[in-house]
Amino acid sequence: MEIFSAGIDYFIKGGPVMYPLLFCSLAAISISVERWLFFRAGDSGREFTRNFCDAIERDDWRTAKDLAESAHGVVAKLANTVMARHGNFERLESFVSVRAERALDKFEKNLNYLNVIVTLAPVLGLLGTVTGMIGSFHSFNQRLDDPMAVTAGIGEALITTVFGLCISIVAICMYAYFMRRLKAVSLNIEEVGNTLLEAIAKNLDCEPSQRQEKRP
Repeated sequence: MEIFSAGIDYFIKGGPVMYPLLFCSLAAISISVERWLFFRAGDSGREFTRNFCDAIERDDWRTAKDLAESAHGVVAKLANTVMARHGNFERLESFVSVRAERALDKFEKNLNYLNVIVTLAPVLGLLGTVTGMIGSFHSFNQRLDDPMAVTAGIGEALITTVFGLCISIVAICMYAYFMRRLKAVSLNIEEVGNTLLEAIAKNLDCEPSQRQEKRP
């Protein structure tokens, strides 16, 4: 309770700028939790990508299909959709490209807002400090009998800078974490897509020669 009361006291001393900083902190936490849950459900994982591509390279389509159907996530869904789709290779290549971009857009959702908070929080903290110091020096003439009051006012003004920097540090860590996972997902999608397209193109090239061999 004492820690909570001290936190409320610091929040009040920070002034009006503490309210947008509080909003930034809540937004950063909400975005981080929402993105973590989405990545957890949407990321098929490196193990699936490796096993799936190995099966395709061995021309073991049955195993690859079973892996795609049993796995969760966007990469597995894309692989399953491509294997079930029929048509010429050029259209299939365009289809894979579009689906991959849409999948990555879903993973990138709201990350730009987290990046904005990284920059906005320290600036708001600095704004609160500047306005607090202006208020302290504005009443300097009224506090000549107590110089320590001015020092206390400056100390209170620095609260917003500390709060803003703390928010920015946490937001930077979360943003870096999600960008690293986004890069991994992007590489997995690219690897699965390229492996499928190469295998399909290889099979299409083999079909004409097989038909010629069957001719009497």
